[in-house]
Amino acid sequence: MIAADHSYLDNAVLPSGDSPELVLVPASLEERIAALKLNSPAWKGPLDLDAYITRENHLAQQSLTKDGLITWLLVVQGQPEGERTILSSCETYKKKAVLVQNGKVEYVPALSIGSVFCRPEFRGKGYAKRMIQELVMKMDMEPKATNKVPFSLLYSDIGKKFYAQFGWKPYPSAHFSLPPVPKDAYDRAIVRSDLPTARTLVADDVRRFMCSADVVQKELEILRAASQRSPSAKVGVIPDFDHFKWHWAREEYYAELLFKDKAPPLIKGAGDDQSRVYCAWNRNFGETPEESTLYILRWVYDEPTSSEETEKTAQAMATIIRRAQLEAYEWNMAKVQFWNPTSVMERAVAILDPTAQIVHREQDSVACLRWHGAEQDKEVEWFWNEKYAWC
Repeated sequence: MIAADHSYLDNAVLPSGDSPELVLVPASLEERIAALKLNSPAWKGPLDLDAYITRENHLAQQSLTKDGLITWLLVVQGQPEGERTILSSCETYKKKAVLVQNGKVEYVPALSIGSVFCRPEFRGKGYAKRMIQELVMKMDMEPKATNKVPFSLLYSDIGKKFYAQFGWKPYPSAHFSLPPVPKDAYDRAIVRSDLPTARTLVADDVRRFMCSADVVQKELEILRAASQRSPSAKVGVIPDFDHFKWHWAREEYYAELLFKDKAPPLIKGAGDDQSRVYCAWNRNFGETPEESTLYILRWVYDEPTSSEETEKTAQAMATIIRRAQLEAYEWNMAKVQFWNPTSVMERAVAILDPTAQIVHREQDSVACLRWHGAEQDKEVEWFWNEKYAWC
């Protein structure tokens, strides 16, 4: 049985968003289910209600989220737990992050905000704004209590202005979007091109080639060197294996429900060993095939130091992208996307399609970052701003 919102206050007597009667509280287990029931029309996609709640419970138990996920509710103060009217809701996730300044590497906690929702019948009263204001106050108190200087991030689907008023600065939010490629076209392209042949990666390959201690250390050295060249803080969510497993748990749940006669999605990415270029991906199943997307979650490669190395890396990336397009076709995805391409990635796409253009997102999945507390005005560069950090 699915829990419901137990309160039946008349909408006319509910307080406005600036009322002192409102308070932000962590949801009880029952209230979390009630919040999921309320937001399901917005986010359940092709799933029915029970399957959507099961999906959310499944994701909440993943190693990335099981110890740091909180559902927050904006409610009327004084209502008893279990009978509170849910006016607005959101979730926060604790994540491992890194801060680098003046060559010094510091591991810090970061907070990811998601599932921001206001009930349609209560919109226009300022509840979402009040909820975010209350959340900001809680976050800004935490660094003082723990002697940390964490940051938070979110991905806005309502443009850049709403969250900016609370300190979440919009960051580059661009991507390439490429069509799927059927097997015969893929084979013809491989035969007539001089591109290398991509190897496919299973989960253990991604762990080995993209999440090893050596790879992490190399990435940190890039941040350290960048911090020695400029005074701004460099931050990033650590791209550990738990992030990939969370995305894969999501796709595997959908695949089991929607593709009962198809083998599980074991291929998790592709790479080129000679050039040491690798990527991990996941399949995001939308409500319709047109909304379904194969996202390249993250790229790992050695930064080229010459024009020859740049071309070699771009060629390896091109064949990996082509393999992703084939994977998208085989899973009935409408497109392949990867976020915030570098210049070498742009060259890779140009090899495949010289007419392809970078898309700059202004409304959906706009990456935003906020530095907390007294450090609010700190100049911050966001490294590894790729899809893996979204949740």
